[in-house]
Amino acid sequence: MKSKILGCLATVCVGIAPAVQAGVIYGATGGVINSGGPGFGSLTNTYNQAGLSAGYVSGVTDFDTYIASNPTHTNIFPCCEWFSNQGTSSASVTYDLGVARTIDAMALWNEEISGIGLLDLFTSMDGVNFSSLATGLVPTDNGVGSYFAEVFGFSAVTTRYMRLDMSRCPQPNPGTFSGCAIGEVAFRGAEVPEPGSLALLGLGLAGLGLSRRRKA
Repeated sequence: MKSKILGCLATVCVGIAPAVQAGVIYGATGGVINSGGPGFGSLTNTYNQAGLSAGYVSGVTDFDTYIASNPTHTNIFPCCEWFSNQGTSSASVTYDLGVARTIDAMALWNEEISGIGLLDLFTSMDGVNFSSLATGLVPTDNGVGSYFAEVFGFSAVTTRYMRLDMSRCPQPNPGTFSGCAIGEVAFRGAEVPEPGSLALLGLGLAGLGLSRRRKA
């Protein structure tokens, strides 16, 4: 009887373990300006989909399918973009994903008037201690008008906070405002199972192993 209970426990634990949703798109839930600000516009507009030609459902919509549909970002500033202080050539912002997520790519709609000339990415679990993820990224210098997303891939990392350090702003084409600017950002990844679920899964698997040994 005990072996049957342990076997059942294993089955239940496997069943309740969170399914991995590889490849879905995630938007940030918050963000702060570390340097180069407060600037112009709201940083919230760079992750709330305000300027996108087509929206997505964070945590549900397939990232690759969405990007392949070529959603553009408006070049209208007041509703939809963020600029650093005028006269700055560098800036830094940190996005909060809300919870720890495993991500392996970032989509950037690089604003077309100023944009980002050079980009470095850093990750953190606590928003204080950051580790380098990718350096020397050169976003596309978009021309005037609506612009497309560019995807930067990297080794999968589990993180909650993503810091963008921008420099070499503005980009030369057309570079009419001296500063850095962002249209929109989004991330590709999968949910990280909660520690409690992992513990239950481990307990269930251990029980299943014990059951098999008793039968042997």
